[in-house]
Amino acid sequence: MHAVAATARWTAAARAKESRREDAIFTDPYADQLAGLEGTTLFARYDNPGVGEFISIRTRYLDDLIRRHAGLGQVVLLAAGMDTRSVRLPWPPGAVLYEVDQADLLEEKDKRLAELGARHACDRRAVGADLTGDWPAALREAGWDPAAPTLWVAEGLLFYLPEPAARLLLERIAGAAAPGSVLAGDLLSHQSMISEFSREGLRRLTEDGCPWLFGTDEPEEFLSGCGWRVTELRMPGEEGASYGRWPWNPPLPREAKGFPQNFLFVAANDRPL
Repeated sequence: MHAVAATARWTAAARAKESRREDAIFTDPYADQLAGLEGTTLFARYDNPGVGEFISIRTRYLDDLIRRHAGLGQVVLLAAGMDTRSVRLPWPPGAVLYEVDQADLLEEKDKRLAELGARHACDRRAVGADLTGDWPAALREAGWDPAAPTLWVAEGLLFYLPEPAARLLLERIAGAAAPGSVLAGDLLSHQSMISEFSREGLRRLTEDGCPWLFGTDEPEEFLSGCGWRVTELRMPGEEGASYGRWPWNPPLPREAKGFPQNFLFVAANDRPL
């Protein structure tokens, strides 16, 4: 399996760690089995201060966001990996969830979930496609309606792409999405790419074949340039993006230089009706 796909395993291990807490901010009963020994080992390798906490915060933040917007009827998870929201979140009647990722990874997850007796709580459709290829065609073949509003989720994805590829992906989504669509996800700051506090983690990721490739200190400008207007932006530890997990209080101000930072965003597609 491609090295970047292994990130799906160690983020599952992070979800498993959160789920074992008595005060867990979400519960993923399948994460431990989906992570396996490989995911648990990798997570231990990467779990520097703030890493596991951010994954927990990001998971809960996007859980809540999906609950709020699932009424759109169509949700697309880009690079869905070992995501389990189809089986652990409540879904409104008629909701269709499309999970886009490498076919072999989705097949492996399906097999493991079936062995665990997991049942999807929505109409969940696996879409095996390369996000650098013609994934919109694969989505349409799976039943996605380009004329209907869609919630698009890019979680833990964009910083693994070179900036031109990240821009192209978001521009293609903006061009394909119907008016009223919503985009949500996370971005890494450029400071995270150059901070001395990130150096060791970046080295390990590069050694393992899944380096971070892109970060921006101006997420609103970046997303606007890709056709999306930011309607909400949070940094971990801020109100609405803490859940009692962020280890530093107060969180660093956005203008602080030399420190790793992440952004959680929600954006609107302003194409005319």
